[in-house]
Amino acid sequence: MRRLPSTLAIGTVFVALATVTGCGSDSDSAKAAGDVAGSSGSAGQADEKDQAGGGLPGAGTMRGAQEFLLGAGLPCTSVSTDRNAKGAPAQGFLGTTSATATDEEKRKAASWRIKEAGVCGEHHGSSWVIYLPEDMETFQRKYRDAALETAKESDGSYGSLRTGRYLFGADFVVDPTSSLRDSGLLETGLLILNCDPDLKVASGYRKQDALVDGCALTNYIPG
Repeated sequence: MRRLPSTLAIGTVFVALATVTGCGSDSDSAKAAGDVAGSSGSAGQADEKDQAGGGLPGAGTMRGAQEFLLGAGLPCTSVSTDRNAKGAPAQGFLGTTSATATDEEKRKAASWRIKEAGVCGEHHGSSWVIYLPEDMETFQRKYRDAALETAKESDGSYGSLRTGRYLFGADFVVDPTSSLRDSGLLETGLLILNCDPDLKVASGYRKQDALVDGCALTNYIPG
């Protein structure tokens, strides 16, 4: 159904080319038709990319993610990729280490497979951390394993497992650093990764399979 407007557009152009005579050569007409067909092909590729991301919004680059947050009405006016920048997590971005990190710490950080990380906002709790994973499935698996392990160590009292922590697009992840409910992002199409084995999503909310077993993507936050 989404390709229908492109199909109508192609038909309209062909009709125009057939009925308007004496206004260009046959080669001009052929070129125009080819351009329209090429445009339709691009739209088809965009549809395939959207479907590959499960219908989630994509960003492509750090700049694209920043523009997405700006479009959501958030004051993400500048982005820093410095792990020690204002608004960044106290321990630094996921996937990064300090200069004094051990080889084991570096190995664990690298296992998140994060291509780029950045932050916008003045201070932690009022900022948005952006991750561009090299492999989204790996990122989801690392979060799931960490959340389950932390919940086990804290006798199930770890809130992130029950509610989720990160908001996912097709190719980027946002850590709002504050309450998910107050993040301003639940109505943008981003979905929360929730790996709680007891998750029950209320009717009317969106829920779809995550890339890893035992987790779901949803815009529902348990009360």
